Amino acid sequence: MQKLRIMKGKPSGWITLDCVNWEEDFPYKPEVRFRIWHEGTTLRLQYAVREQGTRALQSELGQPVYEDSCVECFIQPDPSDPHYYNFEFNPIGMIAMACRTGRNDPQDAPGQVLGSITVKASAGSVPFEEKALDEWTLDITIPATALFNAGIGDFSGRLMKMNFFKCGDGLKVPHFITWAPIDTPRPDYHRPEFFLPVEFE
Repeated sequence: MQKLRIMKGKPSGWITLDCVNWEEDFPYKPEVRFRIWHEGTTLRLQYAVREQGTRALQSELGQPVYEDSCVECFIQPDPSDPHYYNFEFNPIGMIAMACRTGRNDPQDAPGQVLGSITVKASAGSVPFEEKALDEWTLDITIPATALFNAGIGDFSGRLMKMNFFKCGDGLKVPHFITWAPIDTPRPDYHRPEFFLPVEFE
C-alpha cells in the first residue's frame, strides 16, 4: 500500500476499506468507502456505508459510539511521538474522541474540542434501533486544533500516520474492517504500529 497523499482543497478519489483482518471470527464486510482532503486549518472526511443493519443509539457526545454502526479515523500527528487521536462517529453524527498512546490510557477530549468538530449525517439526528438503510453518509470537518495536545494550527506540509476503520460491536452481525491491515490475534484498532504514513500537501 502506497503512502496516502492528502491534497489541499481537492477531495481524493473514493478509497475502500478492504481489510478483514479477523475473517475467521468476523467474516462480514460491509461496503465502506471514504475520501479525504484538507483546507489548511481543517481536515475533511466523507464516509459512505452500505451494511445489512445500521444502528445509532448513542445520542450524546463522548458516548461509546463504537457499539453502534461506527466509522473511525485515527491520527498520529508526529510519527516519532507515540500519542495519537481516535475519532469515532455513529450514523447520526455523535462523536467520541481521545488522545492516547494505547487502548488503556485515554485522555478524553474536552467538550469544547468535541463541539468544534462538525458532522453532517444523512441519517438525521434522531437515535434509532438497528434497521436496514440503503446507505448512510457522513461529511466531517475536523479543525487542526482538535488535536488538542499537538499544538498544530495547520495540516499543510505535514507528515503524519493514520488508519481508518468501520466497526459495529453491538450489531446483530459484529464486524471489524480497516484501511491498513492489522496483524493481531483479535480485533484491536489501538495499534499505532500498524498506522501508515500520510503526507499533507
